[in-house]
Amino acid sequence: MGDLFNDAVRKAIELRRQLHQIPERSFHETNTKSLLITFLKSETDFEIEDRGPWFYAVKKAQNPIYSPIAFRADMDAVCQTGAEPGHFCGHDGHCSLIAGLAAALSKQQLNRDIYLIFQPAEEIGQGATLCRELLKQNGISEIYGMHNIPGYPQNTILLRNHTFALASTGLSIRMIGKPSHAAYPEAGNNPALALARLALEIERLTDQINMDGKGLVRMTVVGADIGSDSYGMSASDGTLRLTVRGEPERLFTDYLQNIRTLAQQTANHDHFILEINEIERFPATENNPDCTDRLRNAAKRLGLSVIDLPEPMRWSEDFGYYLQETPGAFFGIGDGETYPQLHTSDFVFPDEIIETGIRLFAELLGG
Repeated sequence: MGDLFNDAVRKAIELRRQLHQIPERSFHETNTKSLLITFLKSETDFEIEDRGPWFYAVKKAQNPIYSPIAFRADMDAVCQTGAEPGHFCGHDGHCSLIAGLAAALSKQQLNRDIYLIFQPAEEIGQGATLCRELLKQNGISEIYGMHNIPGYPQNTILLRNHTFALASTGLSIRMIGKPSHAAYPEAGNNPALALARLALEIERLTDQINMDGKGLVRMTVVGADIGSDSYGMSASDGTLRLTVRGEPERLFTDYLQNIRTLAQQTANHDHFILEINEIERFPATENNPDCTDRLRNAAKRLGLSVIDLPEPMRWSEDFGYYLQETPGAFFGIGDGETYPQLHTSDFVFPDEIIETGIRLFAELLGG
């Protein structure tokens, strides 16, 4: 690609730095979207299709040899509790990398149609469900996405067959009983002990599933609210808050159902009204092995180091929704072994990996 490629990388880095200054929360990516569309219209020959909260850029081949391919970038920023949004996860880099790919491919003849998806609301697990309809509508046969990952050598490609990142959801388990004077707790129905027993039962369930060796599940208690600061009243309302994770998707779905059954059995036994809500559900990101092999071979052709991960990433990615529609793969690019962790205020996307990402995506176009 020569000078055109080098120019595309330089422009992508400039774009990343501009995006970094305008972080926006999920489903509010207005300025981010506008800047990206302006860049693509001025620096590439891709066509833009605006779908409201999201958009895609497409370039069609005159005489396609292979079926259409898609690449995805996420636009939203991290919203830490009580703070303004910030690009502490690297989505500014993801968008710039994909936009840079478009710049590098401009004025070139292609062997297949290329779709670049710019997606909102990944951080809350809701953006991909809006965009995945594009895959079937346009006969897209494979899709790829990436994430920058601290703790690994910079520019190393991180791959995994099957599950790359765990499914997860928050769970709010509420039990409503009957109030009473604190001196006469037997006159009421206090959910404190029932919720405590439930947490222990879920922990035992988790250990048993992991011992079976058919997959991986995790449970973390993130909070609990029981009663009030009125010391004359016995608690009558309590909520246990959990984050649960797992893979593969089928095992995780069964795990969630078993938790619901345990909660219902506990509530029935102790005569509580039960309310259960899922918060920010993410599917497992389950890679197609053939697509993972394509990534591996492309990386080797480019002389890039590859690490095959021994276990999935414990965090979650809504890219898994795309993989429920069509074959594809999600991969990582190492930020650096001592690089600041994701979702911390010290994190800034490393511009040094943008060129690697563009080259790897472009190398996949050969089918």
